Amino acid sequence: MLRVLIVDNHELVRHGVRGVLKPTVEIVGQAHDVDSAIEKISVTQPDVVLLDVHLPGGNGASVIAGATQNGVETTFLALSVSDAAEDVIEIIRAGALGYVTKSISPDDLVDAVRRVGEGDAVFSPRLQVSCSTLSPDRSPSQSIRTSTSSPHAKEKSCVSWPAGTHTKRLPAA
Repeated sequence: MLRVLIVDNHELVRHGVRGVLKPTVEIVGQAHDVDSAIEKISVTQPDVVLLDVHLPGGNGASVIAGATQNGVETTFLALSVSDAAEDVIEIIRAGALGYVTKSISPDDLVDAVRRVGEGDAVFSPRLQVSCSTLSPDRSPSQSIRTSTSSPHAKEKSCVSWPAGTHTKRLPAA
């Protein structure tokens, strides 16, 4: 079973997300700020960290940097109310494999966590970030992958991922 840590500064959000995910994954913990998130990631070694972008003590990118410095190998999925391009760019550049907004449906959140846990990149359909904005120094050898299993198979991802991973945009709500 996929092991998930929930990081959000709002207790009500953490509680709701836990309720949505608990039947399908093992919730290994929760954190409310940058420091507690880094500590719990190190202790619990989750498969996926569901991570808010804006947190007390810093931001989601700070959590990713701290976990990486501690040598923890995990996958990050950003979950935020923000759909601002700068927030998406910062967290993806920091190492998150996906970004979904809090307007996501419960079923789509479960699917996004599962897919990120499997190595796929997942983005909410409302996120419109240009490839040149997200990775301006991308070399020609890096490809833009397209999901073949999605009803939106013609949509291209704005980032490039390691071989064997796929991108998927969730269906529009």
